[in-house]
Amino acid sequence: MPSTEALTVRTSSEQERRPPVAPPKRDRHYPVLDALRFVLALWVTIGHSQVFPLFAGVDAATRFGRFVTHAWSSLVFGTPAVIVFFVISGFCIHLPFQGDGPFPVGRYYLRRYVRILIPVAGALFVYRAFGEKLHFWGEHSILWESPLWSLACEEIYYAAYPLLRFLRNRFGWKYLLPPIFVAAILTAATHLNAPTFQVFGPFGTALILLPVWLLGSVLAEQSTTLPAITGAPRIYAWRFLIWLGCWSAEMLHFKTKVHFPQTMIWFGVLAYFWVKNEIAYGKHHLPNRHLVAAGAWSYSLYLIHAQGMGAFWRLPLPFLGYFVSWFAALFSSFGLSYIFYILVERPSHRLARRVSVSSQMAPPSVNVTEITVGSS
Repeated sequence: MPSTEALTVRTSSEQERRPPVAPPKRDRHYPVLDALRFVLALWVTIGHSQVFPLFAGVDAATRFGRFVTHAWSSLVFGTPAVIVFFVISGFCIHLPFQGDGPFPVGRYYLRRYVRILIPVAGALFVYRAFGEKLHFWGEHSILWESPLWSLACEEIYYAAYPLLRFLRNRFGWKYLLPPIFVAAILTAATHLNAPTFQVFGPFGTALILLPVWLLGSVLAEQSTTLPAITGAPRIYAWRFLIWLGCWSAEMLHFKTKVHFPQTMIWFGVLAYFWVKNEIAYGKHHLPNRHLVAAGAWSYSLYLIHAQGMGAFWRLPLPFLGYFVSWFAALFSSFGLSYIFYILVERPSHRLARRVSVSSQMAPPSVNVTEITVGSS
């Protein structure tokens, strides 16, 4: 279990329990997180289809052919990207609610569920339109055979956040994180050979990954005081390290009996440090503006990327070649996701920003708080 020192929570007992002062609103928007949202959603999209077909047509019956095709196809794997979403989600939920000031519980719940559940309902409609059977319980539940598995965890975190915030303000991270890590590890250990989270159910899965989500909240409190990173070699080293962690988790899952429920907690710790360094690097280096803009509809891409690709493959077109077909399917996914964003996600976003349980509670003008797990 990572020590509190390793998580840079090194203050004295009294200082650590003291709720932090919320940062000024101008410091609450981190464009790098918008860019990361799109990169992560794209990573999931490619991981659920195929890597760019660089070695398409290579004879996989030969030893060399098997090696290059299998090695190349292992470069992108989607599940760890979802774990990074959890870090970003915990960051964005906690960022505007730091401190011990009044917490608008009613408006918080209304905004969260309007923001998340309307796109989920829209996604279910799209899934059904593409022929999927919407079973919510059992072995083939849509919660486990679609991106909705992570949204189920998110809904649990959103529901528990007011209590988690209270406990953080009362006891501090030093006393809150260790028992949650222990509970997560023990829960995962109840099914050591489980290849997926399905056997744990939504609540068990949410408990296993709760430490990862809370590390994002820890990072929210650290974000404004992080020293900026100016050198590119350091951030590229972290990017390589997070990819290596992703690839290692994939190899452990497919080549051994060490599966996701045992590895994703620890990958989440690595993801915390990576996102921390990306935020520090972003203080002096603006991310690509196109990636930042695409982050606005990354939640839609996360929800219906498979259906977007499926729409292309259903077209009565002749074979266009491996490369052209790959790009065409990817951009079909982008196109359907963007249309979904315009018709469903953006209206729900705007409606959520208008939700208020009191005329005195104006919603904060904070872009980053609108990140969700598909985004988060």
